[in-house]
Amino acid sequence: MKQEIVDSLMHDAESKCLLAKMNIQVLLNNPVGVGDHPNITETIQEQLDVLSKNKDRLSVLTEYFYEED
Repeated sequence: MKQEIVDSLMHDAESKCLLAKMNIQVLLNNPVGVGDHPNITETIQEQLDVLSKNKDRLSVLTEYFYEED
């Protein structure tokens, strides 16, 4: 059960990384189409924070809790 929880946490962090990367790519490639975010650089920084936070989580989970089969 422990490994299933760790795997779930890792999948969650990986998904959040992918979403943040996609959001950043959209903002970089088409900033005009994002009307809800008038400050593009601030929005990109927020997504970079999400990406960094979840990459750190993946690193910690891998180093301290992940057990290979």
